[in-house]
Amino acid sequence: MRCRIQALFAIVVAVVAIATTAISAPGSFSYGTIRSSCAPWDGPAIGIMLTTGPAECKRTSEPFISIGIWRGLPIQAGQVVKFAPGSDAGFASRCKKEGDCERAQSGTITFDRYEEGSGASGRYELHFKGEETLSGTFDAKWCKERVICG
Repeated sequence: MRCRIQALFAIVVAVVAIATTAISAPGSFSYGTIRSSCAPWDGPAIGIMLTTGPAECKRTSEPFISIGIWRGLPIQAGQVVKFAPGSDAGFASRCKKEGDCERAQSGTITFDRYEEGSGASGRYELHFKGEETLSGTFDAKWCKERVICG
């Protein structure tokens, strides 16, 4: 009898753990905005914010993925941007909220479509500590803002 109770308890714990994992798993970051930005040395760059729901230019919903690209500009359709240790192409971070972000260790962004002033779409694959990978497709609308670097 005691063995049955322990087995039943173990099953209940396993089911709760699986349900909790499924509920807290991040959604697909398929919506986004893209805009002109500045590189760390004040050169031109683009900034992309990917969200799990429809994106707005003046407001970012949480959680989100923040991407900055400053090498290989201007972007062309079909271009692949790679982030890796020692690379200076840009960065990608996942953020639970503003100021609470984790930088990707490596990854790729592939632009299927890129039209400055209109938007971009493509695919991303980002690798984080602990062998965790976020991947998916995105469609980002262009946000027009005046940006002065330097």
